[in-house]
Amino acid sequence: MMASFARGSKIEKIIVRNPDDTEDQDLTLQVGPMAFYEDMIDASFHIEIMIADVFGWLESFPIRSGSKVYLRIKTATGVIDFEQEPLYISNIKAAGSTNKREVFVMQLESKAAFTNHLRRLTKKYDAPTDEVVKEILTKNLEVPETRIKNIEKPTNKIEFLGAYKRPLQTCVGLAVKSIPENHSAKPINSGGSGMFFWECLNGFYFQSPDQIFQNAKDNKDDVFTYEKVGTFNALDPENNFHITNEPMWNNNHNLFEKLSIGQYYSGFGLFDSSARQHLVYERDSNANHDYNPDKDGDVLSNSEYFQPKKFSTTVSRYMFLVKDDRLFDNSDEQDEGSKTSMEHIEYEARRQSRYSALFSQTLEVTVPLNIQLHAGSVVNLKFPRINTDKPSGGDNNPASGIYMIKTLSHKFGADGDFTGMQLVRDAYTKLS
Repeated sequence: MMASFARGSKIEKIIVRNPDDTEDQDLTLQVGPMAFYEDMIDASFHIEIMIADVFGWLESFPIRSGSKVYLRIKTATGVIDFEQEPLYISNIKAAGSTNKREVFVMQLESKAAFTNHLRRLTKKYDAPTDEVVKEILTKNLEVPETRIKNIEKPTNKIEFLGAYKRPLQTCVGLAVKSIPENHSAKPINSGGSGMFFWECLNGFYFQSPDQIFQNAKDNKDDVFTYEKVGTFNALDPENNFHITNEPMWNNNHNLFEKLSIGQYYSGFGLFDSSARQHLVYERDSNANHDYNPDKDGDVLSNSEYFQPKKFSTTVSRYMFLVKDDRLFDNSDEQDEGSKTSMEHIEYEARRQSRYSALFSQTLEVTVPLNIQLHAGSVVNLKFPRINTDKPSGGDNNPASGIYMIKTLSHKFGADGDFTGMQLVRDAYTKLS
């Protein structure tokens, strides 16, 4: 019988080093519940570990913020290993005490999260954006090459001055302004735009949702599939891939809010200071991606077929920006080669529409612990019809399909080890 992912974890090592970096204390046998958090809109991951301290190590050792923590946990789906690259305590929260023990929670972050507050960017950057991100991670934050997992190459180049900015926040800003390669040739009012920068337990990512979903379609065999079943059979070997809770959908039905953020139709007015021109770029919900609804049976989240047509044919949000292509140019000649590329401004309308539509509906599910899942990865979910036990596949169930993990939490506790996910969807399958 297949091992249970919810029961097969082993905490092999949790060691804290004192503030002087001279002595270690093993806390493995005093560990309580643990939680690991990742989020695509967060530049670093976070860990919380509860300790039931029966020896008074918190004060006598002592254990303090800034101390190193060496961690290793073996699970049925892989190993969480921070032995060579330790974590650091960012905060200690007291949870209570008795005459026999003191309970506290250590909050842990990666070294890069701390280095981010101690380093600043001071130079001018004019290399391709993906190369800039790699340089900031390796040189400014001293991140090992092994922790740089996927840095997608955008089509645009963003020149800027460091101006004493924090490294991680700068990478987040570059992601927002980056234009994915697979949609660069499309008209400005169509396709996708914008990327994400985030850190997971296994490393850093710099990707667009367009590439993430496209990779899932191209590599379907590598996508984990989870099913919601009506009744559980304890002897079913497929339990590791069953959803363990009742799924919770969160839909934004607030029409005023959708109109105010330009989810259906947005416009950006630009004043080009070099050309002395005023331009308006619009993005409407019908300007979709490469999907063919008749062929794929899908409708993109930013062109959902059930939207109110009456409110999606006129721009509901305007923004005004100034564009200066010669911001870093010292030459006197107005040639194309001397310009600083600010084409990302022209794509603001479609970026805003893409982001707001992508996050307008979320789904929360819990599955047996699987550390191969991470924020930014994709899962395939299958749901049964109401009053049926077996999941229905294909286009028979509008809830089934591909979802991207926006937020993820691995939790280890007395009741078992589970992975909770907040998911977003790129497309909705039509009813047959």
